[in-house]
Amino acid sequence: MTTRAKTNLKIVQPEIEQMEAIMQEASKQTAPMVQRLAAHRDRIDMAVKELESERFELLSRRDLVRRQAEAVEQGLTMHIDDIEATMRLYEAGLNSLATPE
Repeated sequence: MTTRAKTNLKIVQPEIEQMEAIMQEASKQTAPMVQRLAAHRDRIDMAVKELESERFELLSRRDLVRRQAEAVEQGLTMHIDDIEATMRLYEAGLNSLATPE
């Protein structure tokens, strides 16, 4: 800055020098802002990853429950079919018996 002081013209207004000082101060403050923005971005990225993980887990649970419900339904259908077949056997047996007159 010593060379700048030597080359300063007298026609430069104090407001311009004040604005330069403000701009230089602001340029020094960008690093903390960038760090804060990066920290916020990292937190948002972590939240998104956690939500995606939770979504995957919920989808897996849903699929498991769906498969279990299908298995239960298939088992119940098999039991109902078995009961109906047994009933048909009994009905056929009763119909084949001679009725006493």
